[in-house]
Amino acid sequence: MPENEEKIRAVREKLLQWFEINGRDFPWRRTRDPYRILIAEIMLQRTKAEQVVPVYEEFIRHFPDPESLTKAGMEAVRAFFSKLGLFWRADLVVRLAGELVKRFGGSPPPEREKLLSLPAVGDYIADAVLSFACGMDVAVVDSNVCRILRRIFGLKPRGEARRDKRFRELAMKLVPHGKSREFNWAMIDFASEVCTPRKPKCRECPLKSICMYAGGEGNV
Repeated sequence: MPENEEKIRAVREKLLQWFEINGRDFPWRRTRDPYRILIAEIMLQRTKAEQVVPVYEEFIRHFPDPESLTKAGMEAVRAFFSKLGLFWRADLVVRLAGELVKRFGGSPPPEREKLLSLPAVGDYIADAVLSFACGMDVAVVDSNVCRILRRIFGLKPRGEARRDKRFRELAMKLVPHGKSREFNWAMIDFASEVCTPRKPKCRECPLKSICMYAGGEGNV
């Protein structure tokens, strides 16, 4: 794997510095409540964060915990998710709330395997809860994060990048001890604002001096 400890430290430090100045603010970043973070992550899948904000805030006002969600009418829950074009996900969320109440006392568990056993929860959401709610040193890896890793380190995926274990292993090495929340947010925001899928802003990128893509050696 074409990375080394010095480069890993540099990427980590530069991204955290960038995030201190450029990090975005969202309501789900102001809480450590695992339920609220779980709901946010479900809404954020394939949806722009700015679009999610008003729906999320109203949803949490109506359903502040899993217990209140289990008592809600299905149509009321569907009304929220239909605003995001995620109508079908409402059923999963109601099932999820029921499982949380029945199996875990109304709170998402702080164990990855238990989280993965819940409806609507896959690898990304499970890791997001562990990092953002529990503060565990876990990397949150999706296609956007893989794009950053691919460009900086010149790592070519074998099949779908987010399912290539080498990308997760590299991402885990980058996570600084005790600062997984800030670092994972930095990766998310950096992918959205600088290292974009098309026309990345390489000239203003703080990593351009160590990035294989910016140096003309990497692949998109």
